[in-house]
Amino acid sequence: MAPSAPVVLAFALAVPFAAAQTAPHDPAMHQHAASPYAGQTGSEIKALSADEMKALKDGAGMGLAKPAELNHYPGPRHVLDMKDEIGLSPAQTAELQVIYDRMHSTAVVLGGQIIAKEKALDDEFASGTIDKSTLAELTSRIGALQAALRAVHLSAHLETRSVLTPEQIARYDSLRGYAPVSRPSQ
Repeated sequence: MAPSAPVVLAFALAVPFAAAQTAPHDPAMHQHAASPYAGQTGSEIKALSADEMKALKDGAGMGLAKPAELNHYPGPRHVLDMKDEIGLSPAQTAELQVIYDRMHSTAVVLGGQIIAKEKALDDEFASGTIDKSTLAELTSRIGALQAALRAVHLSAHLETRSVLTPEQIARYDSLRGYAPVSRPSQ
C-alpha cells in the first residue's frame, strides 16, 4: 500500500530538516556574504533605489500595469508613441492624450506621496524612535498609496483599450513583441 500524499510530503520536509539539525558544525557555512544592500547605507531613502525614486517622481509605469499590458490592454503612452504605426485617428489620439495626462498627473502626485511616506519611515528607523504603532501606520499608508498608484496605471490601460479597435490592439501587441497566445476554450 502506497503512503498518502500528506505522509510523503511530511517525510520530504522532515528529512532535510533533520539532516541539517544533525550535520556537523561547519564554520565555512557561516561565513557571511556581502549583503545586496551593501553600499546603500548612505541613500536618502533606504527602501527606494535611485531608479525607483526617479520613476515615482516621473509618474512612470514601473511594470505596475503588466497584467493589463500582457493581456491585450495597451498603455496610453506607448500607443501615443506608436500612433502612426497603429493608425490612430485624430479623435483617438486626442482621447488617449486625455487618458494619459490624467493618469500621469495622478501618478506623479501619488509617487510623491509614496516617497514622502518612505522618507518618514526611513527617518523613524534612523532616529531610533520607531514603535509598532508608527510602523503599522506608515506601512499601511505606503501600501494603500502603492495600491492606488497601481490602480491608476491599470485603469489607464482599461480606458485605452476601449478607444482602440481590435485590429489596432493586435497591431500594438505585434509592435511590442507580444506573440499571439491561444487560450484554451472553456
